[in-house]
Amino acid sequence: MPEHGDKLTKRELELLRLVATGATNRQIALSLHISVNTVKVHVRNILTKLGASSRTEATVIAVREGLVVVEGRVEPQANEASADETSGDETPGGEALPDEYPQASHPAAMGAGTPPPLPWPKRVALIVAPLVVAAVTVVATRGAAAPPLAERGDLPPESPQEHEVSTEPESPDSRWHRRAQMPTPRAYLALASVAGQLIAIGGRTPEGVTSAVEVYDPRADIWSRGSDKPTPVGYVAAAAIGSDVYVPGGCDADFRPLRTLEIYDSDNDSWRTASPLPAPRCAYAIAALEDKLLLIGGWDGAGYVATVFAYDPAEDAWSDAEVLNEPRGFAAAAALDGDVYVVGGYDGQRELTNCARLGPQSDSWQPCAPLTVGRGGLGLAALGQQLFAIGGGGWQSYLGFNERYDPAADTWNPIETPLTGEWRSPGVGVLDYTLYAVGGWHSGYLSLNQAYDVLRYRIFIPVSEAQ
Repeated sequence: MPEHGDKLTKRELELLRLVATGATNRQIALSLHISVNTVKVHVRNILTKLGASSRTEATVIAVREGLVVVEGRVEPQANEASADETSGDETPGGEALPDEYPQASHPAAMGAGTPPPLPWPKRVALIVAPLVVAAVTVVATRGAAAPPLAERGDLPPESPQEHEVSTEPESPDSRWHRRAQMPTPRAYLALASVAGQLIAIGGRTPEGVTSAVEVYDPRADIWSRGSDKPTPVGYVAAAAIGSDVYVPGGCDADFRPLRTLEIYDSDNDSWRTASPLPAPRCAYAIAALEDKLLLIGGWDGAGYVATVFAYDPAEDAWSDAEVLNEPRGFAAAAALDGDVYVVGGYDGQRELTNCARLGPQSDSWQPCAPLTVGRGGLGLAALGQQLFAIGGGGWQSYLGFNERYDPAADTWNPIETPLTGEWRSPGVGVLDYTLYAVGGWHSGYLSLNQAYDVLRYRIFIPVSEAQ
């Protein structure tokens, strides 16, 4: 599979130059005498290799690095652009932005004579001016009519985006492998790892928020039903301490954030309530550290916040903790070697690359190396002295790869992904040396269950039963 930083092939360079003209997938396919699906695969690989989140960003990178010389403009034919185009040039509300780059005069002109190059000042003006228009369009769109979720505040839209999303076929060389699907397709769910099992709780489904609890046994590769959560919620997360799974807040069916704290006893398959949050929250990040919980950022019903709440189960009490440097929701958090990391997120306007770390003796969040691309609605897990950022993308960014963080080197490195385009808010957990990503949003609610083997090769010693 292609990785970020790989060299573009001759064919990909040829196709990138056509992408930079603004040609649609269908126009490119006709010009190169290949199928539209083949064009889509090439475009996806180009975005991944360049580390670009959209065709627009890929063009900017290509122009900057001298891979493409912008000379003309292709005007799309009427009704030719369609939902199958691989385009990430959209506002958070899903509105397509205007074409941003000069193109040849007409699709038929591709391969024929092209007009002479424009002077560089005009080229720069042609590139920069539409970007300003696009920025104004984003601002105007945010103040105009929006999908139902956005009408209730600045939660990002849930509707499918226009750019291509696709499922990668499973390869024998891939570390990702399909496991038994979760019975209830959902995203924005809570997932916890307890006693060798995964517990999926709540989330949003095609029918709305759910209270469903489903338990995955990796040894038998089967799911079973647990006792329903008392309060159905979405935009929720969970953390486990011992056999208890703590599920604070979340948004109800009317997209209102809640203060509830409900605790699932995995030993007895039962629920109990505890002290409510100091203020309502959903779309937050959560991590457990030293038998305490940190609930980080999130949405309070009016906007994203930087507040952090700490919960002590022994005292059944919440307190204020060190605030983040900036407000964000849809981030992810995990504990590693005594530190808590919070990564990515969404601030109401853009998906974030931010990474921050809080140590046991720290009085403030310290910056760590940013993600390669912005990720809102990602999952984060600690495994093998590293962090794994899974999913995100679809509001503004394009998901071409997942990422692994090495705290010793303070660097993020791309790893493969089983989904491309978008994969918002999957549940992510770890069992043994395997990372699991469950559900999420990928132009619809998912029930998939993907396992990533950090240790690709293991030694199994067969044990025969005594005769």
